This record gives sequence, structure tokens and C-alpha cells, in this order.
Amino acid sequence: MTTPAATPLHRRLQSALPYVVVLAAAGFLYYRADHFEFEQVAGRIGPDAWPKLILVLMLAAAVWGIVTSLWGSKGAADESEVEAAEDLVRPPEIHPVQVWLAIAATVVYLLLLPVLGFFLATIAFCCVLMILGEFRRPLPLGLLSVGISAVFMFLFMRVVYVALPAGVAPFSHLSYALMSAMGVH
Repeated sequence: MTTPAATPLHRRLQSALPYVVVLAAAGFLYYRADHFEFEQVAGRIGPDAWPKLILVLMLAAAVWGIVTSLWGSKGAADESEVEAAEDLVRPPEIHPVQVWLAIAATVVYLLLLPVLGFFLATIAFCCVLMILGEFRRPLPLGLLSVGISAVFMFLFMRVVYVALPAGVAPFSHLSYALMSAMGVH
């Protein structure tokens, strides 16, 4: 005879419970953020925008967790439990040389930022980090680096309104051209 704790439905409901709690908390916080009192300035986002954005992502993650907990395949959960147990028995390999190289790359990035400007320095930094992470396909590596740099530049300059280093000539010309294309004045 099986106990109620051993039934698959009970295990699925139990695994969905934390997501339900997160969903309820995020819903409550979104409601609170939706009722912030502030003076709206034309062309600017209000103080409620960032909390709402994060809470929408939190709500989506909670819904995804609930759905996968309730309707996910039982075999996949068993496999992940086995993999987690194996990770405890045999911890993953640690590469201290790569960690120190990534720290050195970060220091070099911070030194090159005022010279190359945000866009070019971030492209180089992303490339170095992906190479250190053993990503070796050149075309995706280049496209990802340029894409990441452009997205962060857009987010910082157009959404968050943070001034980024443009670099020195001739690198600053590219930065100013990108800012102009993004509508940053």
C-alpha cells in the first residue's frame, strides 16, 4: 500500500507549491507597483516601470514552473534527480586558470572602456569570455558579441538613461554614430 506522499500527483502538487507562492507574491507586488503615485513626465518611464518589468518576468517564470511541475514528464524529473545526485557525489570540474583569466579580462575591459568606448570594448570582452568558456564557433561568437554589446548599449542609453564612455578618436566616431542611430542626443 502506498502512502499519499508517494503518489505521483501528490509529488507534482508538492513540487508546484513554491511556484504558486512566488506567483501569489509577484501578483501582490505587481498590484502594489501598479498603484505607485508619481507625476508622469512625457517621454519618460515612471518609477513603476522597472518593478513591473521584473515582476512580469517573475510571474512568467512562476507560471512556467507550475505548468512544468504539473504536466511535465515523470521521466525527466527522475533523470534530473539522478543528475543532481551524481553532481553531489562527483562535483563538477573547476578551472582556476580560466577563472583568473576571466578576472584579468575584466580588469583589461575596465582599462580599455574609456579608450575604445563601451560598444567596442564590450564586443571584445564578450568574445574573450566566450572563448574562455570554450565556445569556439567564430560566426556565432562574433554575432553574439556584437548583439550583446548593442542590446546593452541600447538598454543603458535609451531605457535607463546612463551615459556610457564613447572612447577616444577614432573609436568615438563609431560610438557617436551608434548613439545617433539609436536616437540618443
